[in-house]
Amino acid sequence: MYQSSPNVRHAFSLRLMFRAHQLSSDLSLHRRNVQLAVNAENFCSEIVSAKEMKEIWSWIPERFALCQPQLLFTTSTHGCSLNRFYSHCEGYEPSLLLIKTTDRDVCGAFLSTDWEERKRCGNKLSYFGTGECFVFRMKPEMERYEWVVIKHPELANSAQAGSDQPDQEANDADANSNSLPVETPLTSTTDSAQLSPFLAARHFHLNARNTSMFMAGNVDSIIIGGGDGNALYIDSELNHGRTGRCATFDNPPLCAESFQIALLEVWGFQDAMKT
Repeated sequence: MYQSSPNVRHAFSLRLMFRAHQLSSDLSLHRRNVQLAVNAENFCSEIVSAKEMKEIWSWIPERFALCQPQLLFTTSTHGCSLNRFYSHCEGYEPSLLLIKTTDRDVCGAFLSTDWEERKRCGNKLSYFGTGECFVFRMKPEMERYEWVVIKHPELANSAQAGSDQPDQEANDADANSNSLPVETPLTSTTDSAQLSPFLAARHFHLNARNTSMFMAGNVDSIIIGGGDGNALYIDSELNHGRTGRCATFDNPPLCAESFQIALLEVWGFQDAMKT
């Protein structure tokens, strides 16, 4: 298994700190640019307004900011089926998940990786994705919760120190979603061209209990975030969900901790230059 050297780990931490400062300094410019992407006349969601979608769009990685939102799946049209969710969402990367509860709360997640990746482990739940994933809520005010390592890059080092010991978690994983195995890190010969140069956790053997539990799914459920809880858990009927604090995003519950789903939408990113 690939193990990164201390120099690589140090460089990784420096890149994360640089990235955090860069995101802060570029945010105002990014918010101005995003006004070009979400066309209020063509945008139609049953969960968020065009103004709210523009705010969400301002959070996404810069290289997708000028893409147009493309509706891939909605329970109001495609029904409450996880199989149909997968069939409509596979082949698209990244994607944006929006949830409206029966209490009229709205929350969601930006998901960096194609849901087809889940098939690499058959029907066994296993985390995948990158550190570009984040979760958010719309009320009582709009809040985004990024990968905890972005704000605390020292966690990458502590996770690396733990990775010197055999990772029993992957071997002992069971139905408990907090102990799912994490995707095997890249080897030096793996093509990583599609990954973020800063936030692709696949490059590093991070401790699963700390920081690298981004997204997982099988025929029974989808899960966003892990470690001491899940940011989002959604059942196979896309009807019931749970939310709580998780170590990956260090988020509070995104709405009521147990909720019923009124509507669920998934949006893709359509290259405006190709339309």
